[in-house]
Amino acid sequence: MPGPPCTGRAGRRRGLFSARHAYPDEMTEISNNSQQIAANSDILQNPGKTGSLYLPSPVVVGQSRQFFEIRSQHDMLIEIHRKLHQELGIPANYGGERKLPCYEEASDLIDVGPNLVGRMQRLAPEAAAKWQQMVETAAGSGVRLLIVSGFRSYEHQAELIRKKIAAGRAIDEVLKVNAAPCYSQHHTGTAIDIATPGSRPLTEEFETSDAFKWLTEYAAEYGFSMTYPRDNRFGFVYEPWHWAF
Repeated sequence: MPGPPCTGRAGRRRGLFSARHAYPDEMTEISNNSQQIAANSDILQNPGKTGSLYLPSPVVVGQSRQFFEIRSQHDMLIEIHRKLHQELGIPANYGGERKLPCYEEASDLIDVGPNLVGRMQRLAPEAAAKWQQMVETAAGSGVRLLIVSGFRSYEHQAELIRKKIAAGRAIDEVLKVNAAPCYSQHHTGTAIDIATPGSRPLTEEFETSDAFKWLTEYAAEYGFSMTYPRDNRFGFVYEPWHWAF
C-alpha cells in the first residue's frame, strides 16, 4: 500500500502537476519531446545518474491536437523515492504501514547560521524568522538554543541512512531513528534538531536540560512543537530534540 501523496506544510499539496495538462496551440516537434522523455527515463532508472527532469511540451499535428499522457511531477518524485528506497532496502509498504506523510522538498530556503560542526543550516523563511525570535528570547532567559539540523534534501536523508547501513546497522533499526527519504519533516525546511551546551546532542539527555524545559513552556508561542514524543504513532524513537514549525 503506497504512502500518502507528497505534501507541503500542514498536509497541503504544493507545486504538484496534474497527470494531464491543457496546452497552448504552439507547434512543437515530436522528436524533441521523445528525446527528452527518454532522458527522463534514463535518469529515473539509474539512481547514481544526475540531470534535470523535463516536462514535455504538447504535440500538434496539422489542425488536430494530440496530448502526451505524461507523468506528473508528483509521479516523477514518487519514482525517485522508489528507486532510493530500493537501493537502501526500505520496505515497499514503509510509508503506508506507518501512516507517514510524504513531504515535498522545500525550495524557498534561507540561511540561519552554522550548526555545531560549522555547516550552514537553512530553513523556510517563516520558520527561520520564528526560530531566530525564539533563540533570542531564550537567550534573554539564560538559555542557549543551538541548531543541529534544519533542511535536508532527499539525497542528504538517503546519505545519512547509507552511512549507518555501511557501519553495520540493520535497516529496521535505522528507520526508527531516521525517516526514509520523502518521509522526513526536515524536507520541508520547518523542522529543527536542537541542542544546548552541557547536553549530548541528539540524545534523550536533552530532556533534562534547561533548554528542553524552556521549549516545553514557550515553543508553542512561536509555532513549534515536539513532534516525536514517547510512543509516537509513527514508530520513531523519542526525540526531545526534534521540534517542527
